[in-house]
Amino acid sequence: MSAIRLFATSLVLTLVVACSGGDPADPDVRFSLEMIPQYRQTVQLAEMAQGRAYSDWVKATSVEIRSQGRADLQAMTNWLSMWEVAAPPPGARPIGPGNITDAEFAKLRDLTGEAFDRTWFGLMSRHLGAGMTTSRVVLAVGDHSPTADLARRLVRDQEEMVAEIERQLA
Repeated sequence: MSAIRLFATSLVLTLVVACSGGDPADPDVRFSLEMIPQYRQTVQLAEMAQGRAYSDWVKATSVEIRSQGRADLQAMTNWLSMWEVAAPPPGARPIGPGNITDAEFAKLRDLTGEAFDRTWFGLMSRHLGAGMTTSRVVLAVGDHSPTADLARRLVRDQEEMVAEIERQLA
């Protein structure tokens, strides 16, 4: 992500929090604000597998990601609403390393079959690593138990998925 795009995304998130009732320093608020755009990318990666993926594992995993991702997005959006914080707008970009660039999405759109799977595995593995980092931070410093429950599940599930991706690539 370019420095300008990263700055713009950070500015949007700061303004969203500043114009609402939530405290931008609250780790649980920050988790949802950061994870919603990250999750949207995860779901977007999963949706791209429809009609492009080769392996049964990518196809099945993509269905699970779409289903669980939408439910988790709704939970985080509900928490932000409870805290009187606006959710990041559609199109808000995830911040931090590991997230997928527009160029990477464009490349993936042009692939099918085994080439799609290999590229998807690499992007998804890196992307999940970014989500695990954010989850571990909120586990260390947050105090909202539903957020902690989600973060623990994310770390567990994403570690398993990354391990399976490594097995699929072997």
